[in-house]
Amino acid sequence: MKLTRRQKGLLGILFVVVLLVLSWIGLSKMFPESNTLRYLPDRIYRLIKIVFGADPSGTGLEQQDVPWELIVAKIGTIGILIFGAYKIIQKVFSEQINLLKASVKKNHVISVGISKKGRQLMKSLKDDYGKKGIAIEKETEHADIKSVTKMGHLVIIGNADEENTLLEAGIKRADSLILFLENEQTVIETYETVQEIYNKSNCTNKLRCFLHLSNPRLVDLVKNAEIQFQDKQLELHFFNVHKMMARMFFAQLPLDFAKQGKSVAHINRLVFLGFGEFAKAMVIQALRVFHVAIENNTEIHIYSPQADRDQRMFAEQYPMAHHIFPVHFHTFDGTYNALLTDQGLTENTEHSLLVCSFDDDQSNLNAALEILNKTQESKLPIYVLNAEGKGLRKIMRSAADTESLNFFGQLEDISNWEFITGEKQDRLARAIHDDYTTLLSGASSESARYTSSWPTLREDAKDANRAQADHIPYKFILTQRQWPVPKKEDITFTAAEVETLAIIEHNRWMAHRYLNGWAFGEKRDDQLLLHPSLVPWEILSESEKQKDRDTILRIKSLLKG
Repeated sequence: MKLTRRQKGLLGILFVVVLLVLSWIGLSKMFPESNTLRYLPDRIYRLIKIVFGADPSGTGLEQQDVPWELIVAKIGTIGILIFGAYKIIQKVFSEQINLLKASVKKNHVISVGISKKGRQLMKSLKDDYGKKGIAIEKETEHADIKSVTKMGHLVIIGNADEENTLLEAGIKRADSLILFLENEQTVIETYETVQEIYNKSNCTNKLRCFLHLSNPRLVDLVKNAEIQFQDKQLELHFFNVHKMMARMFFAQLPLDFAKQGKSVAHINRLVFLGFGEFAKAMVIQALRVFHVAIENNTEIHIYSPQADRDQRMFAEQYPMAHHIFPVHFHTFDGTYNALLTDQGLTENTEHSLLVCSFDDDQSNLNAALEILNKTQESKLPIYVLNAEGKGLRKIMRSAADTESLNFFGQLEDISNWEFITGEKQDRLARAIHDDYTTLLSGASSESARYTSSWPTLREDAKDANRAQADHIPYKFILTQRQWPVPKKEDITFTAAEVETLAIIEHNRWMAHRYLNGWAFGEKRDDQLLLHPSLVPWEILSESEKQKDRDTILRIKSLLKG
């Protein structure tokens, strides 16, 4: 029978314990005098020497008349030896002790990999929820293992895609598994191993698995493909850091402007410098929720070294996006004067916002400082994607000449339990969906793809609810109201405000449909993605207009719930 690492470790610990017990008993028999208090230090001293390989039947006890100073010195030496033995045993058996502790854990969180994101995730788990989880790390000498164990978490060394490692981490007793890795192949292989473990053992434990996919578009495609990933015991959730960060960015943006006494309603030009994965997700979120005026005259400008290629790919993935806002691609060759001149960013910046959104922090910081140097008089709002470099951010924030710089995307914001699970972020979206299905009350006008329960809902339907939820703060700020709402029971909108917000809501609703490939059709067809309401407000039927007004009026009940 092949022994596991935990079984081997337990046998090793048992061997040391038996050795200590036998040595203690043997010394008491061979040297009866050592049973007295006088010779207790000598007995302990011999015991330690035996553990380190000395002869258990060595020379006799020390003489009776040994000076007390030497006895004290020996006691001190014993203390040093005990401390050294403890450190050695801790080093040799720490892995086995961790495995032993892991074997009794239940309903815990398992995180794979102790990268900077993994370390921050474990910190969030402890600080925000008071939970102690288990991290799986393949590198024995990883620099962050010590910091994770200091938080009270356990670290299991091994490859997460191997069955034994997952079993040692207590995968069959865990509540959640988080795979927040850059290598998608490792993510998929680890989940496949989990499936095999559950299938072979007929495990009845319910496990939530959160898998990170690095491409935000891939998350949508996988979820909308209606592939059956779920089984009875494994609840699979895909997440993407870029997509979730984009939601966080546009949720914070109107609050930032409100703090400065400004309104996002004045912004009608968004300029993105760089078109990496973060920028792509942010452009899509802008198309979803940045509807801040009836005119709907926002423009998006993207500067990318591969502008032609990026434009073709964007048009292929989102062929109806041009119905929402004009999206213009420009070639960026590393110089800034042409960009600033073309966009008029050196003079009038009241209606513009610039986002440095390369996937590389250093490129963003360099670009932001270059642009800041050229636009100091115009006070152009510059948002800088900066995941790391926290110390430099703090220094720059304290400087008077960097008030125009706003950093976002910090590692500590994205690597936490809430960000990954979306439990709080999606709470309002779920409430909107539940409210919608209740209002339908079994009506046959809506297909099941939009009316099923939240866990089984298609991703495009979930995103529809998320976009509606994400836009609610804009509705309050656009009507000069405070967000978050201090007293939900006092929420009221005037008739004129309801009409204005209903028009904006209709534009936002159309934007989501367009992003998912829908087009206008005289008759609704969910298979061909046709909808008769994809028309301007002016020619929308009165019944459909009332639906948008009702959406505004129901905000109060949604927030109170």
